[in-house]
Amino acid sequence: MSIKSTEVTRRASEVLYDELAASRNSIRRENIRLVRAACDQMEKDGVQMSAAEIARRCGENGPAYSTISNSGSQLGDYVRLRITEQAARKAPVPGAGRSVADGVADPVLQAQMRDLESVKRYLTRENSGLRALLKGLRPGVDIDRLLRGEAKPAEARLTGSEKALPAVDVHEVRGALLKLIDHLVGARQYKLHRGRLTINGKVVLDPGEVEALRRTTNLSDDEWGTRYGGVDTGGPRG
Repeated sequence: MSIKSTEVTRRASEVLYDELAASRNSIRRENIRLVRAACDQMEKDGVQMSAAEIARRCGENGPAYSTISNSGSQLGDYVRLRITEQAARKAPVPGAGRSVADGVADPVLQAQMRDLESVKRYLTRENSGLRALLKGLRPGVDIDRLLRGEAKPAEARLTGSEKALPAVDVHEVRGALLKLIDHLVGARQYKLHRGRLTINGKVVLDPGEVEALRRTTNLSDDEWGTRYGGVDTGGPRG
């Protein structure tokens, strides 16, 4: 059998490897050695070959991804031959586990598609986690109904047996607050002095907090002064 006929029976990638391994360029010889070792290991482990993964496995001292995926380099030709040879030997895998990238011949496009699929899987896990978190809150958020427009934001806060809080009558709140202040300054020795609410000389509320109370009661400055202006020496007026 002639040498030429022997080469025909060998894989095309093996013939190209011999050519690169005999190069006078030491960097080229080291690069093809690293690439071949990475491909052999991936083939042994049954891992789908891609230019990006081969470059990663070659490490920092190996060829760059741009070199491996370059259509004008012999190293890129070797990688594409290995990918093609693996695909030719690998039977189609049925089921949901099959990647769309498996049917793409271009190694660069295939690597990009695998990256996108990886991002999609990550976002899907994040999405599922957030949905579970929102639905587990008390009160929870049914994000699915909200996205479908079946629930208003205010309604979406309540799930299960949770009930909406009853409406509050603002007039009742103001009346109860005034009654409380009247009781404090009239019967419990609290005093309004220099804008502060105090008891036994100790400040309970500062001027800003007292002013917030006044605004809540809806009393004007004059009405507030008439009602509580002389409490330093006596009870509330009016």
